[in-house]
Amino acid sequence: MKNTREISLGLLTLFISISLISFSQFQFQENKGQLPNSVFSKVKVPGGSIFIEKGKFLYSFYNSKQVQERHDLIRKENWIDAHSFSATFLNSLGSSEIKLSDKSNYFENFYTSKVQVDEVHFYKELEQKNIYQGIDLRIYYSENNLKYDLIIHPNANERKIRIKYAGQDNIFLKNKNLIIETSVNTVTELAPFAYQIINDSICPVACNFKLKNNILSFDFPNSYDNTKDLIIDPTLIFSTYSGSTSDNFGYTATYDRYGFLYSAGTVFDFPSGSTYPILGAYQINHAGGTGFNGGTDIAITKYDTTGTLRIYSTYLGGSKSELPHSLVVNNLDELFVFGTTGSDDYPTTTGAYDTTFKGGPPFSPSGLGVSFPNGSDIIVSRFSTSGGDLLSSTYIGGSKNDGLNTSQKLKKNYADEVRGEIDIDNNNNIYLATCTYSTDFPIVGNVFQPTLDVSSLDTLQEGVVIKMDNQLSTIIWSSYLGGEKADAIYSLALDKNNNVFVTGGTASDDFPVSATAYQNSYLDSIKADAFITHISSDGNTIINSSYFGSDTYDQSYFVELNSEEEVYILGQTEALGNTLVQNASYYTSEASQFVAILSNNLKQLIRSTVIGTGKGTPDISPTAFLVDVCNNIYVAGWGGTTGSGPLSTLNMPIQNAHQSTTDGNDFYIMVLDDGLNNLIYGTYFGGPQSAEHVDGGTSRFDKKGVIYQSVCAGCVYNGSNHSDFPIKPNPGAVSSTNNSNNCNNAVFKFDFDFPIILADFDAPWVGCSNNISFTNLSSSVQNTTYFWDFGDGQTSNQTNPTHQYLTPGIYDIMLIASSPVACNLSDTIFKQIYILSNSASNLQSVEVCKNESVQIGVLPINDPSISYFWIPSSGLNNVTIPNPISTVSVSTQYQLIVSDGNCADTLFQIVNVDNLSINASEDTSFCKDPILLSANTIGTVNSIIWSTNPNFSDTISSTNLYLSNNIG
Repeated sequence: MKNTREISLGLLTLFISISLISFSQFQFQENKGQLPNSVFSKVKVPGGSIFIEKGKFLYSFYNSKQVQERHDLIRKENWIDAHSFSATFLNSLGSSEIKLSDKSNYFENFYTSKVQVDEVHFYKELEQKNIYQGIDLRIYYSENNLKYDLIIHPNANERKIRIKYAGQDNIFLKNKNLIIETSVNTVTELAPFAYQIINDSICPVACNFKLKNNILSFDFPNSYDNTKDLIIDPTLIFSTYSGSTSDNFGYTATYDRYGFLYSAGTVFDFPSGSTYPILGAYQINHAGGTGFNGGTDIAITKYDTTGTLRIYSTYLGGSKSELPHSLVVNNLDELFVFGTTGSDDYPTTTGAYDTTFKGGPPFSPSGLGVSFPNGSDIIVSRFSTSGGDLLSSTYIGGSKNDGLNTSQKLKKNYADEVRGEIDIDNNNNIYLATCTYSTDFPIVGNVFQPTLDVSSLDTLQEGVVIKMDNQLSTIIWSSYLGGEKADAIYSLALDKNNNVFVTGGTASDDFPVSATAYQNSYLDSIKADAFITHISSDGNTIINSSYFGSDTYDQSYFVELNSEEEVYILGQTEALGNTLVQNASYYTSEASQFVAILSNNLKQLIRSTVIGTGKGTPDISPTAFLVDVCNNIYVAGWGGTTGSGPLSTLNMPIQNAHQSTTDGNDFYIMVLDDGLNNLIYGTYFGGPQSAEHVDGGTSRFDKKGVIYQSVCAGCVYNGSNHSDFPIKPNPGAVSSTNNSNNCNNAVFKFDFDFPIILADFDAPWVGCSNNISFTNLSSSVQNTTYFWDFGDGQTSNQTNPTHQYLTPGIYDIMLIASSPVACNLSDTIFKQIYILSNSASNLQSVEVCKNESVQIGVLPINDPSISYFWIPSSGLNNVTIPNPISTVSVSTQYQLIVSDGNCADTLFQIVNVDNLSINASEDTSFCKDPILLSANTIGTVNSIIWSTNPNFSDTISSTNLYLSNNIG
């Protein structure tokens, strides 16, 4: 294969990638005599196996339902129906070389009356070189799918690829997908999607299946550039209903690093006798509520990577109603839920920041079926990996309503009340972006805006930003953000130094923006403008802040950063013509969704575009947004008549679509290139009868571009409820039908399969043993290689190495994953490991001001066998966690004892308190001549910052400051 960087060759490689089966894990079994001689390898898949020969796949499936019936002692017959069919690469070369790679540590022994074979190993990839002249076949496991690539080298003829199917009951093309029907199941190969990497950007190429006389081939209607790589195939990994028999609305979804999907919605106690399907639950019963049909609890489910199993499923709530807004999972695989409650008995935990409900005025969100007769508070809850334990749970709020966006100026779409976001940094600290009406909201720290502007009593809604510890016991800092009119924060993103970007909508013409910002004035005095604000990691200052928008309605719903920390926002607009188009060649005039890219300092607009139908009002309500490591831009949202709104997915632009038709009431997903020059991908997703939507909340893409989307599906529409949501696998999904008399919280997971490489690994952070095994969790593509640096001068190129450390201590581990065909070429990750030996060592000291909070210690890990204990306890919020918050008035040396039960080490860390004080010159009045303002300090001072703005959004760094007034 030619490296895409070898441009001088003038000829590069074509890839055709096809998804076969979705499953949680695949392993290719080598043949050491336990399989027929013609079979090179066997791989187990749901409901059967695939046998791989030279130039041929043999599929063998059994009736899964009959197997389950035998297991449950329902089926009396002692036989199971089965069906096999084959896919043969016609006229392939029998002389081709075939090999397995990426060996796992797992093996099996086979002992029968005919064969005895020891240590049959399993592999993650199979490659057959020259299956046709100049064309290779690669089969591999990627993102929970078994896939094969046809790699067409320069000067090879792709028309040679012809795959004959035999033995199936029926085979046909439907919606560009290949459907293979057997007597026991249906296999679907999704329509191919092609794109080329040109100048590190992804450009789409039209590609279709052709089927004639049971022979499959590929058609490129517009041809392709055979000097550039061509890669094909996004994949619907799974989709399913929740299976609830109770009415169950969909709100929010997220993921973990293993690809599990977590969803949260609301569940009503209706109809009588109905339930939400629970498994391993913390809370097994509906606790009650207020509003429609008995009110709501939060309903949470964790699905496996294939959508065929529930890992856990639970209720969460008190005797009034709850709403989930946003989910996130930390690196310990613990789920955090951010939402709102009206319950004074919502489950909280000992040691939580606040265990008392404060409430506010009565309020009922429109169309959500809930009411808050005693007002609302914010809630944050943390679940164990198993879902059976509520590890931490707290209220946050003041005496008015908190967490709900109820401003009539800012509530544009159905269920916009239920926005906001939760996120996590590398120390597992928690960040919230939301809003409040409370003038007594808990503000902590020397923050940039400690008070809410009360000059306009009818528009007291203000944005709030909160940073908490992982135990939800301490607010590290919290601040208002806004002006004298309504403000709402919808989304946040963290930079590499844990500074916080937030975005949302404002009706305030005095919103705190920087004088040098890209847009420093409010343009819409009637409706709203968007804003983006960059906040320091300690919450003390606004680094930069800018409006964004036009002289009519604009709001920003999501913010993301790329690897260069440029700022991307997604929002809605009603700007005329091409007002918000800059340096972009892909746009639709009068379209009402915008994507904008700003410089990190928010002083420059790099690029922006408008997307949609061009009808002059928004088409979709945004639900998820991403910028991947190759700067591709992903957008998801829903359109439809739910809530009597004007949204619709009709005529939204599609490209190589998974679903090319819509009833206007569907989800819509698109991918743009970084230059905003091309629509890489666009598809609808939904049923032909139901009005799919969400009832608020955020869903997510992971960094590889896989979307994890929550959906309110199957609701009563045109007189009846429905089960028409596209389900995969079907049969096999957790629930292929809507089992309630109204709605079900459906989910879907969709992978665009772009050639992205992401490095990740697992290793014990603490251990007495000096032999450490590393588990590679990287997301790989073709020709991936690995480089490990173990921090002690030793390196390795193995996939899953084991390394021996000769001396105790803390080591920084580096893993680099690289591939010449990845659009990002390589990715690097660093983690630490601590080898114990009953010794002592020092952690780096930290500097703070008097009574300021600082986080100390080491990163948390997911290992319950490790214990932590800090001495002294003074000033610490928790003495049994690895990274507590210290708040002291004098310099203090702490001692951390780390133990795994067999051996222990002691770590020392000093918190140095700098008793800094400052005296500024007295208030001065002047008319014309310049005057000098001066400041004197005590303690270690790096800089002095002056500002004409109490929020310090416009700053001047100088010890002494001259002011002049040009009068007369």
